[in-house]
Order: sequence, then C-alpha cells, then structure tokens
Amino acid sequence: MLIKIKTIIFDLLFPVSCAICKKEGTILCASCCLSLPQMPPSCMICHIVMPSRDNKPAGVTCKSCRKKTPVRVFLSPFRYHHPIVMRLVHDFKYRRIRDISPIAASLIVSYVRYYQITLPKDAVIVPIPLHRARMRVRGFNQALLLSKDIARDVALPLLSGALIRIAATKPQAKLTAQYRQYNVENIFFVTDLIAAQKKTIILIDDVKTTGATLNQAAHALKKAGAKEIWAITFAH
Repeated sequence: MLIKIKTIIFDLLFPVSCAICKKEGTILCASCCLSLPQMPPSCMICHIVMPSRDNKPAGVTCKSCRKKTPVRVFLSPFRYHHPIVMRLVHDFKYRRIRDISPIAASLIVSYVRYYQITLPKDAVIVPIPLHRARMRVRGFNQALLLSKDIARDVALPLLSGALIRIAATKPQAKLTAQYRQYNVENIFFVTDLIAAQKKTIILIDDVKTTGATLNQAAHALKKAGAKEIWAITFAH
C-alpha cells in the first residue's frame, strides 16, 4: 500500500512523458514511435538482408556465415545508433526506466508479425543473464524484463534461470570489437539441461553489437542439446 501511495505521489510530481519529445502521457508517444525506421531482417554476421524464402524465415543466417555462429535466425528491428533508439536503450538500462520494456517488446512483436515470421511452436524464451555482481549494482536485468514482456505477447514459455553467467566481465560497450570476443568466452552455463534439450531457444537481449555475447550463449545452449538457436534484440 505504501509503495502504491509513493508511486501515485511521484506520478503527480513527475508525470510520465515521452522520452524523446517530452509530450506527457506515455514513455514513447505515437509520433516518435512512427519516426523509428525499421531495418529488414538480415544475417547476424554480414548483415546482408535475408527475406523469407524456401520455407526459411526472414533473418536466417546466410550460407556464407553459417560456420561463424550457432545462431540460425537473428531478428532486430532498429539500428542502435539512431538517436531515439540510443536514448531508449540508455534510459532503459542506465536510468532504469522499466516502463520502456513493454514498449520495446511491443515494437519487437509488431516487427515479427509485419515480416510474417512464425516463431517455432517448440520455442522457449531465454534472456541473456547478468552476473550476480552486475545485478546487485543495476538492480534488474533488462533482458529478463524484455523477455517476460515478449513471452507474454507471443504466448511462449520463459526459462529465466536456464542459462546463467558464471563469470563477471567488463561491459562490452567499453571494449574494442576484437576484445569483446575474448571478454565473454566460456562465461555461460546451462542449469536446466532437460528444459534446453531438443528445443528451439530464442535468446533475448536489448542490444547486439558484435554478437559475441549472443554467440557464446548460443554455443553453451547448443552444447547442452538445444535443437536450434534464434536471437532477438531491440537494436543492433
């Protein structure tokens, strides 16, 4: 009850407003939402556009890059360096504005439906985990929040504890592309082998940069017996 009262008081003093244009009423107004240019599904490695064809979903890893990643399908609607996208990701992750999560999830789901991508019936949603030390500092895992909202919207099960991060690493955003790969090697462990085996795992994260984190998580899950790995991020 006390928390609800505090929330009401806070909303009265600091009404919700658009993160971009400051229009009151919503975290991202319809006008700013429409100004976000979507990128067509592409190969996770070389970024060549990969439309749906021959019963393969849009965003499938191209033939030339299949040996470079265990991720079969990559979906990410927005370019990270777009100013509105950067602002949303920053506010979500560092200013801890959790109300951005359902908006980001809704945009992702709309993107999947727009490109008529059918998610596998045996798929389960798995968020990229934070190390417990980072969780203590940040207070929440943005990938987990996003996963919960996406799983609800697409009616797929969520495995929030099936994958854990067993080593603390430096933030990827602060590292060179070359060092990012070494920074995340062998840092993931699958805790629930039965849940992962023979399933299509859909990894969820907020941003994909070089793809090193997604690749390492995918390697761990494939080693544990996962049938196929998809990856979905809000931006790349």
